[in-house]
Amino acid sequence: MSDDKNEKFLQSVKKKLTLFFPEDAYSFTQQTIEEGLDSGDFMVKSAAILPYLQTALFDDKIIEVELDGMTRVYFSRIYDDTPDLIKVEEDGETRIEEPEYTAGDYLKLMSHIITLPLEPGLGNIHIRDSQKIMLRLFTATCAIELGTFFQDLALVRDIPVLRLAFPVVARQVRGARAFRAKVPTDMDFLLLIMGKRKRPKMRKRMMDISANGMSFQVRKEERTLFKIDEICSIQFVMNDELLLKVNCTVRHISKVRGKKGIEYRCGVQFDLPTRSVAASIEAIVATVQRAHLKELSDKSLESGIKLVH
Repeated sequence: MSDDKNEKFLQSVKKKLTLFFPEDAYSFTQQTIEEGLDSGDFMVKSAAILPYLQTALFDDKIIEVELDGMTRVYFSRIYDDTPDLIKVEEDGETRIEEPEYTAGDYLKLMSHIITLPLEPGLGNIHIRDSQKIMLRLFTATCAIELGTFFQDLALVRDIPVLRLAFPVVARQVRGARAFRAKVPTDMDFLLLIMGKRKRPKMRKRMMDISANGMSFQVRKEERTLFKIDEICSIQFVMNDELLLKVNCTVRHISKVRGKKGIEYRCGVQFDLPTRSVAASIEAIVATVQRAHLKELSDKSLESGIKLVH
């Protein structure tokens, strides 16, 4: 690439970075941009961004959504752009068939992305007038932030969705949060939450876990049974074996949209009074992470797509 073309390219990258990450605009020098592109910390090529979106789709990751740089964060998921069912006429009869389509194939076109409506729902009104959108998803080691734009509202097999442009820029942010291991759906891992006040003893499925805390799913009618900043006593049970008892502080009750409807999650922070308890939590995180990596590996083999850990 000639010096003139290279300078124009770097200016284009700087313009995109400054638009979506204005708080760091002072640091986007020619040297830092070149180093970021070489290391993969900055991405402007669609092919480099694609694996992260494929991973978000196949791993059913919750993504954070920021509109026009506002501090309010909304939540969503990447969704498949599945073609409509087709009608086939044969021998005077009509039947409905699935068209030829492989899950996630639309992303390979790198023309757009589909997300479920935002939660809280007010974001679906604001996004229509947004000038820019930043999506954030998490891997084992960092956050991936992607800059995109709203295109339109759409329907995928009668399900309302949001259609966004394929991201024009992305960056990696290392150490954005404590590493969280996602609990595979087929992992025999239960939480026993001890009763307190009007809350009965409950059995719940853990959604993810870090060295500092975890989240688990609750039903809509159970949300009021948990109070922010209250202490819960929780037991970890794996394969019918009691692994650990620990006290936790409730930090949030979150509403997110899943493929099967609205979900509610309770996030708690661990009380780690001794190094022994902390080490036990770290061992559980490692066990869950190994199971999750195997699940991703199996999905990679099935889909033929290299998913990002």
